Amino acid sequence: MIFLFLIGVNIDLSLVTRSGKKAWAIGIFSFFVPLTMSNLIALLLRKLVITPDQILYKSIFALSFIFSTGSFHTTAIHLADLKLLNSEMGRIAISASMVGGAFSLLWVTAKLTEKQSSLALKKDRSFTWMGISFLVMVIIILCVLRPIMFWMIRKTPEGKPIKESYIFSVFLMILGCALFSEVIGEHYMIGPIILGMAVPDGPPLGSALTEKLDAIVSAVFLPVYFLFSGAQFNIFLIDTRSFVIVQIVALFASLGKVAGTMLPSIYWKMPVTDVLSLGLLMSAQGITQLIYLQTALYLHVRINTTFF
Repeated sequence: MIFLFLIGVNIDLSLVTRSGKKAWAIGIFSFFVPLTMSNLIALLLRKLVITPDQILYKSIFALSFIFSTGSFHTTAIHLADLKLLNSEMGRIAISASMVGGAFSLLWVTAKLTEKQSSLALKKDRSFTWMGISFLVMVIIILCVLRPIMFWMIRKTPEGKPIKESYIFSVFLMILGCALFSEVIGEHYMIGPIILGMAVPDGPPLGSALTEKLDAIVSAVFLPVYFLFSGAQFNIFLIDTRSFVIVQIVALFASLGKVAGTMLPSIYWKMPVTDVLSLGLLMSAQGITQLIYLQTALYLHVRINTTFF
């Protein structure tokens, strides 16, 4: 939850709005091209290979969508490791991954809302009320919590570190947004991400939150999360037939993401080496997709038709 909040803190929404047509085109194509390709191959496999009695019959489209999602965090980590963050390709990749990640997040939010509403005890108009409650949460974050954070910044003398009590208050906001998300029927991760994007950029608050929370998240929480995820995994339950089918869908999603990144890049006459490198960077998967997969597994997400 804190990890997703930090992703939101590190997303500079102004960068997305300032991104040129090239970044927007790459971001949009890198999401919809793999989604289209993976859905088509999933539909073909379901008609020819997958039988209705298999679990994959209904879950194959959910998998194809998750494999097609983008992740700003994963792209940023790879760029940092390769020391390309400040390069021209790095700036394009960051902007494009923010656009693609935003589409992915909106789609995930919509599907999770739909699934949670189907699990509600009273199903009549539950989806509508969940949507209204979600808008109320966004309004509270933007009109109440964000101004409080600006007040914290104004109360902090220039050049001085922000008070620990303010950091603790923001941490309570994270927990409160997660709880509110669960109460209204959304997934707990939705509130912290939106709150993270509402945090004012840079010092003293944004950078202080990253500095305070990133160390314990990276050194303690994430390793424990990976350990917990690995402990739940039983390799002996893998069915060879299902494994091959899932790998085919994943392969087409990756190829679609590379193709979706390369098409607009070639149109803007970027060097072939840069185009291919950018496509491979944008196709990288990471912890964000693992969280999506675990959420879908937890909610027993089953989809009978494609996402279109």
